[in-house]
Amino acid sequence: MPELPEVETVVSRLNEVLPNNVIKNVVVLRDKSFQGKVDDLIGSTIESVSRRAKIISINLDNGLRILVHLKMTGQLIYSSEEKKIGGGHPTSDWIKDLPSKHTRIEATLSDGKKLFFNDMRVFGWWKVVDDILAKKEFDKYGPDVNTDGFGLKYFLERLPKRNISIKQVVMDNKVVAGIGNIYASEALFLAGIHPERKASGLSKKEAKKLFYLLKEVIEDGIKSGGTTFDGKYVDIYGFSGSYQDKLRVYGQEGEPCLVCKNPVEKIKLGGRGSYYCRVCQK
Repeated sequence: MPELPEVETVVSRLNEVLPNNVIKNVVVLRDKSFQGKVDDLIGSTIESVSRRAKIISINLDNGLRILVHLKMTGQLIYSSEEKKIGGGHPTSDWIKDLPSKHTRIEATLSDGKKLFFNDMRVFGWWKVVDDILAKKEFDKYGPDVNTDGFGLKYFLERLPKRNISIKQVVMDNKVVAGIGNIYASEALFLAGIHPERKASGLSKKEAKKLFYLLKEVIEDGIKSGGTTFDGKYVDIYGFSGSYQDKLRVYGQEGEPCLVCKNPVEKIKLGGRGSYYCRVCQK
């Protein structure tokens, strides 16, 4: 699933090409992927693209927005014969020829280009909403990890109330939005905290260290353009990020820890694979 740095990268790329485009036509190829009225989009001008949590917001001049959630396998691709811009789930075969069998929505723009929404598992969606409905959607989430809304005081106040693992807490979007499995694993390793430790059992010093590292790994992920594991995706389209080259524990099961050289281990935690070093993380 694309995490906050990957979604932020998609937003940044699309902001270079979508603003000032008029939406000329929208074809919905899978009803499950679209909520709202297509007619509300036709003739509207795209003003900007923004993000809240992992939701992309395509902001229109008529007061409406297209909210896009990529979920596990979504891609949002601006396409012409010359170039493809966007990103999402790193699978190159979906975007080599567009539309593909995974294309769920196709929008035609006034510059003659098209915006494709691909989604193999059909968990992602487009929602046409006004500001009130957008706020209702955004209010489901805690503050974004890379904003001032996620402050140290806020974080410290929530940990003593949670008798579950610290990794599950930092990945809870109701507590803080945007920390997925990759970046949670990396921050916990850098903080020297075992992912199974109870959140309520962390000392103030440990919690403070983790807080700053969560922000640090997310910012580093954004600067790196996110994390991409599909080499073909990199080679063909150049969409990829480079944070995968900096990973210390995520996906490194059996590899020597960069600090102590003991093998990195993997456990299941909250239904997700969790990577850690039993020596370095207490």
